[in-house]
Amino acid sequence: MSTLTTLQVAQAARLSAKAVRLYADRGLIAMTRAPATGHREFRPGAVDTARQIALLRTLDLSLAQIGEVLGADDPVSAFDAVWAGRRQRLAETLAAGTYARSVLAGCPTLDVGIQSRQVQEQLTLRWTGVATLGDLPATIRDATTMLFGVLHEQSSDLAGSPFVAYHERATESGPGRVSVHVPVAAPLRPPVSTTLAVEPAHDEVFVALTQAEAVAQPFVVSVHDYLRAGALEAGEPCGDDREVYLPAWGHDDVGPVMEVAVPVRRVATGCGA
Repeated sequence: MSTLTTLQVAQAARLSAKAVRLYADRGLIAMTRAPATGHREFRPGAVDTARQIALLRTLDLSLAQIGEVLGADDPVSAFDAVWAGRRQRLAETLAAGTYARSVLAGCPTLDVGIQSRQVQEQLTLRWTGVATLGDLPATIRDATTMLFGVLHEQSSDLAGSPFVAYHERATESGPGRVSVHVPVAAPLRPPVSTTLAVEPAHDEVFVALTQAEAVAQPFVVSVHDYLRAGALEAGEPCGDDREVYLPAWGHDDVGPVMEVAVPVRRVATGCGA
């Protein structure tokens, strides 16, 4: 069977030779090396594969996702799984855009269920730092992992759901101050860079989010803004916004995995009452 060179595949697929070499080196296009020269050699089917990769890239799929799709026994089902998540994130982004428009119109409106509760006093192990909007997910993950490690080392029990308090709003270019809290059942020795903190009892309003909603950052920001807008019967916001991470976090096929919450001041009781 005749083989094709990198340039021949590139020309047939309407791609650059650099792109074909990249896809081949990433294992997305099958190739061999010519024994005499070491040059890449491709079978004719590589042209169709290269076209498929280029098409999927226009949908903003990562090379890793493309590898999962093309390497699956059933590429169509694999694509459907990836695309379903993309459609859900798009829906949440559109919801965020609709909310932004309502804010500009002077009537903030977001189709979410707002609930209220009383939160009891909590002792938490806390880490505080700064992060930009883009760095927040990794910062929260690393801080939470570190705090859980402290609990394990000191044989301390977790006494509630971890939460993140946002003291300042982070942007893509400007870092904001954030603290990660892990509730503990009893006092322990906080290592350097952490402190023990008592979170006072307070009233709180919150919105529960599914996994798909929780990873759609524009939508999460909209929920924060909506709760902060004060368009609530429960009371006036009087504390830092927070995100509470529930045990179901990381599972797409269950109910709520995270809650966006804001402490509120009730007319009769006052904040923290």
